[in-house]
Amino acid sequence: MKPTRRGPLTCAQREWFLDVGIDADSPWSSASNFTGVVDGAGAPVGVALAAIGDLLDRHEGLRTLLPVTGPGLREQHVLPAAERLGEVVRVAPAGAEADAAIAAAAATAFRLGEQQPVLFVLAVAAGAVRRIGIVADHSAVDGWGMRVLRSDFLQALRSRMGGRAAFGGLQGRPAPEQPLETAEWETSAPGRAHAERAEAHWRRQLGALRDGLSGWRPDGGTAPADPVLRSRWLASAHAARAAQAVATRAGVPVSAVYLTAFGSAIGLVEGSPCAGVQALAANRLSAGTQASVRKAVMPVPVLVPGGGDLTARLAATASNQLHGHRFANLDPARAAAISAEILGELAGTGVAAARFNYIDASIVGSAANSRSLGAEAIPFTDPAVQDRVTEQPDRPGGSRYILSVQHRPAAALMTIACHGDTAWAPAGGDMLRHVEAVLVRAAG
Repeated sequence: MKPTRRGPLTCAQREWFLDVGIDADSPWSSASNFTGVVDGAGAPVGVALAAIGDLLDRHEGLRTLLPVTGPGLREQHVLPAAERLGEVVRVAPAGAEADAAIAAAAATAFRLGEQQPVLFVLAVAAGAVRRIGIVADHSAVDGWGMRVLRSDFLQALRSRMGGRAAFGGLQGRPAPEQPLETAEWETSAPGRAHAERAEAHWRRQLGALRDGLSGWRPDGGTAPADPVLRSRWLASAHAARAAQAVATRAGVPVSAVYLTAFGSAIGLVEGSPCAGVQALAANRLSAGTQASVRKAVMPVPVLVPGGGDLTARLAATASNQLHGHRFANLDPARAAAISAEILGELAGTGVAAARFNYIDASIVGSAANSRSLGAEAIPFTDPAVQDRVTEQPDRPGGSRYILSVQHRPAAALMTIACHGDTAWAPAGGDMLRHVEAVLVRAAG
């Protein structure tokens, strides 16, 4: 099908494929899908289909193909809104059959060069839609984007049921900025000026990391060509309550408390005096990007001091994190070149390339923030799943070093993932317990 328009990927899209190591579509890409279920409100099937069409019309990224155009290269090809709607919708009887259909959709490895990156499953009883499962590929959506997707779809559904235009009540609110528009801005004069400021920030943080690691050298060898990802998770009410208490007392974001404890865990495993963590930032710099369904999350280096007074380390980490948020939007190839230039052999190690992903209700909304956002839908607020380290099956690819935290004041889900050849692989469970212990001790 001929696209309505086409163009290059955004920095965030390119960074995603660079990080997960997927040049061609991978059968394991389903592991990072976002999955959610919303109330169907008893809508007739035709009304629900019309609302889905409204959503696709509003957000181009949900009807965009990302074909490979060369080694490590892809393009965005935006499809017409109304065509191929049937390819993104499944209809199943409410109950076990619909549950199975939602699970199958969540396990979909999207073929991004020929398949739109979203699926909807309508659970229907007596002609009325009871529930709607929504699954989106991570290349097209992040946690914030999933919140916008849910909100806009429910807005369209309510409007359609009331006989109104889907987004007629949104006058005065900014229109969503489409991914192709973002890509165009990134190559414009204002975009290039922003990139220069971002590069200066990266150089400052990486230079401080290099100085802090003076004399430290990594033990690991060359990374394998086909890495295996190992993941462990820990659901913990103790960690969440402690992080919340420490943040309130110290006047810093809760994410900075977890990040400081994570830096301590890195130092424990790597034997390093500090750590430079690539913190993932929402990177939604304008009202249009905040209103968009898209992948916008990108990393920015945050120096996490090691040793010394915890209050001082918390304050320094929080300051570095705050100043870095607006500088995450840097071309990933340029970021890699700067890291190699400043850090040399330290670039890519666990003390310089570890990632930190933090999600709470302010990002995804409270309704979505009681279960993990992936296909497993782990109910991490349930005491029955807490206080034990659980291993997930090994799989290829994925971030080489990362801690992901999904936080509520009453409970948190912490997941350590790393490649099997790293020093973290045998220590992942211990690192999770260390993060929890640091938080609990800090809370007193």
